[in-house]
Formats: sequence, structure tokens, C-alpha cells
Amino acid sequence: MKISFSAYMVILILFYLKIKPTMFFDHFDWHKEQHAKFILTNTGKGLLMIYDVMTSCGCTEVAYSKEPTRPGASVSLNVTYKAEHPERFDKSITVYCNATSSPLQLRVKGEAE
Repeated sequence: MKISFSAYMVILILFYLKIKPTMFFDHFDWHKEQHAKFILTNTGKGLLMIYDVMTSCGCTEVAYSKEPTRPGASVSLNVTYKAEHPERFDKSITVYCNATSSPLQLRVKGEAE
């Protein structure tokens, strides 16, 4: 699924399922930051705790609430990608949490021109 990133996008990740969602930044000016939003919804019966979020390089940053997420509630992972030069890229984001499917693997791909 290709989507232009002129706006934020949302993907739902279920707490007990292992889903490997990928967001595609279409072709964009490499001087401009790109933003994505992944939403994790706690469909379990206990608190969802995110212990750590790791990215495959320093050009990708993730901001999120460190507070536990109650059953039925959601937490946003706000991703910022800053290209250092024109390139085609495929960056991974690994979310370590107390879900049975942990770690969750997310990806952002695109082409900075």
C-alpha cells in the first residue's frame, strides 16, 4: 500500500497478534522530515507496558508515552524520519513490551530524492 506522507497515517496493531506493518513514504524531498504514527491498542486484560523502542539508525526517532496503557486504550508511536542524503531506505523499529507477540517489528520505507 503506497501512501503519500503529506499527513500522518495510522495503523492499528493488536496487542495479542504479531503484525509486521510497514508504512511507505512516497518520493519526497530529502531535506524535509517525514512523520508517521503507529497506534498500539491494548486488547488484553492487563496493562500494556512498553519497555523500550529501538530503531535501526539515528535518522529514525520515536516518541511515545511511557505510561502503562489500560485495556481498551491506545498508545501512539510517533515516528520521525530525517534523511541525511537522497536515498532509498528501509528502516526498522522494534518495540519491546509485555505483549505475548513482543518484540513488535515495524518498518518505514521510502525514497528521499
